[in-house]
Amino acid sequence: TIIVFRALAPLLVSVLDVAFLGREWPSFRSWMALFLIAFGAFGYAASDEQFESQGLMAYFWPTMYLFLISFEMAYGKNIVKSVDLKTRSGPVQYTNMLGWPPMLLFAHGGGEFYRVHEKWVEDGPAMFTSSSLALLCLGCVVGTGIGYSGWWCRSKVSAASYT
Repeated sequence: TIIVFRALAPLLVSVLDVAFLGREWPSFRSWMALFLIAFGAFGYAASDEQFESQGLMAYFWPTMYLFLISFEMAYGKNIVKSVDLKTRSGPVQYTNMLGWPPMLLFAHGGGEFYRVHEKWVEDGPAMFTSSSLALLCLGCVVGTGIGYSGWWCRSKVSAASYT
């Protein structure tokens, strides 16, 4: 279901591109391709058992995801175009900083701080093994690389193409 809704994002982003980024409307050929994707999504919904049993409420969260990811794509392109962040690392740092507050709230809500404290009391500094620290560093490097490549790609194409 998420994949089907994710496939609808370029249709919504194309409209947001025109409304907020001043881009041209997609060509007739592009509209036909986008509507073909939408037709396939509606075909999926028509045959989905969850939709038959729960109605539109079955798609509440996927719809929220669609709107959020579409907004993020258009807003991200707007950042690349209008915010003078000087370097390629600027947008990466900006989005990572925007992600900190919700991450900390979810960590607190999920009891992560308590679990880390309990583990620290139990094991002390031994809780950080060399392999766990190596995996943490590798994750940071790979995540940063994904951020840089994503923002580089975003700067080269339209928001709808990147979607």
